[in-house]
Amino acid sequence: MAFLHPVFTILFVFLVVYSFYEVYGNKSTPKFLIWLLGIYMIIIVGFRHYVGADYPVYMGMYNEYFPTINYSQLVDKMFFRGSNLDIEWLYVFLNKIVYITRGPFYFFTLVSAIITLGGKLIFFSKNSKYPVFAILLFLIPAYFIADSGHMRQALGMTVCVLSFKFIKERKVWWYLLCIYLAFGFHKSAIIFLPAYWLAVIPMNSSRMFYSILICIILSPFQVYNLFSTFLNTLNVQDVSNGFNGYVNYEAKSSSFMDGLILMYSFILINYDKKACEKIYYYEYMRNILVFGVCLYFIMRSNPVFSTRLVGPYLGFAPLVITNVIFSINANVKRMLHLFFVSFMIFYYFVFVKYQGNAGRFTPEKYQNILWLNQ
Repeated sequence: MAFLHPVFTILFVFLVVYSFYEVYGNKSTPKFLIWLLGIYMIIIVGFRHYVGADYPVYMGMYNEYFPTINYSQLVDKMFFRGSNLDIEWLYVFLNKIVYITRGPFYFFTLVSAIITLGGKLIFFSKNSKYPVFAILLFLIPAYFIADSGHMRQALGMTVCVLSFKFIKERKVWWYLLCIYLAFGFHKSAIIFLPAYWLAVIPMNSSRMFYSILICIILSPFQVYNLFSTFLNTLNVQDVSNGFNGYVNYEAKSSSFMDGLILMYSFILINYDKKACEKIYYYEYMRNILVFGVCLYFIMRSNPVFSTRLVGPYLGFAPLVITNVIFSINANVKRMLHLFFVSFMIFYYFVFVKYQGNAGRFTPEKYQNILWLNQ
């Protein structure tokens, strides 16, 4: 039986075990624990060596390509003026700032991990009643595929989820600034732009049911092709070296994702009233996830669009699901918690089988700078 490297397996087991204490104990999770988890997760990702998709490509860009780019090119890209720069300006700027230190590439992967994981853990800590449980639901596959691989998209998605603060406070200009910065890390973040207005659309169980049902019916017709020109400009394959393996993984797991998204739909529809009564701003986060579910089914025929482009919306799933579980009665709470824990354990072994080796997350292939030469 295959396993992830012990540094990941230990993290996974801890999150599973502590989630029982969190859900059954009815006590708030101490902030220092979230900080410790964050530091640990940042270390094993930030100091990785040739681990994750795109690592060699991004390392080559950091050492050879980005130093040749002058700041005037970044300014042109920043203000949407004509530019021959293919990579998003803010991502290049972050690389150049780190490169000034003359540090090796793991300096940049560490900075990237601090931003992406620090941001997401702050997001879960502030908005979820069960933040450790939320981290568990986020761990596979997002932690490995995005934070440990597609760093541009991980940075963009992190800014998108952090913009939820301004969605709640209805501060549109601050929200638009977040989207602009997220777009500066990865252009696919622009798809999150409507979230500010989607969050306040009046919804109930019936409206959610019919919205999702319509999108399921539309799924075979590939209506997203009507927007193919726009969507192709958001193509996430433009620099990827390790991308093909992930696309194959996503294509093979489409039925797997269908089941998960349908489970999200069931929970959203059935426990809406209870969650609305007990969770502040639940309606906002619920609407964002509902739109992500609808978008997933509309784009289901395209494994890239249905996973990457809807990522900022589905990134709210750990938050919404854990808050729903907090809101319901004890028996159903324990049943749903046990279901998702069992699902994540199953997902662990599925991920190891299909992507663990290719992503170099296994004991034989994972390397970390901290003990590489020991």
